[in-house]
Amino acid sequence: MLVAAERVLAKLGAAKLTTNHVAEVAGVSIGTLYQYFPNKQALVAALIERNATQFVELFTRVLIAHPSSAPELVALELGLGLRAAFHGQGKVHLELYDQVPTLGISRALEDALVRMTDELARWLAAHPGLDVREPQATAWVFVRAVEGIVRAFAMSTNLGVPEDTVMRQTVAMLLAALPRVTIA
Repeated sequence: MLVAAERVLAKLGAAKLTTNHVAEVAGVSIGTLYQYFPNKQALVAALIERNATQFVELFTRVLIAHPSSAPELVALELGLGLRAAFHGQGKVHLELYDQVPTLGISRALEDALVRMTDELARWLAAHPGLDVREPQATAWVFVRAVEGIVRAFAMSTNLGVPEDTVMRQTVAMLLAALPRVTIA
């Protein structure tokens, strides 16, 4: 049902998302849908929480898999993971993001950003090749910068800059801000 809701969002937008449309696309009765989601708001909230959880899991999985890998490799893998999650879904994510304040679930999104910040701060602090004096602050800036860039990219209908270029420039900007350990 959540996949069906994403399809309806992609095609019609949040304003025209209805439980009837979702039930029809999902191939279930409206009664079945209401057993899981009592209303449209609950359905959208579940989508937002699912997407936020997926991003945190991706972030955590990559950082755990690469405890001492070159930051360039980790940034690339995170970028490719985010790109895969967003590719062709920019409208869906933007529609969901716009619903956060009206649903009163800003805390769920903020919690996901905090968890990603904490994971990145741990990784930065433990990385043997980096000399990050304030890992929590650095991680906060990185996560918020990427969030803003991703949201701005999703909002742009005619950016005029290829997605790959945006990703490369974002990675380059973040990597340039990482102080490396100098070996004398």
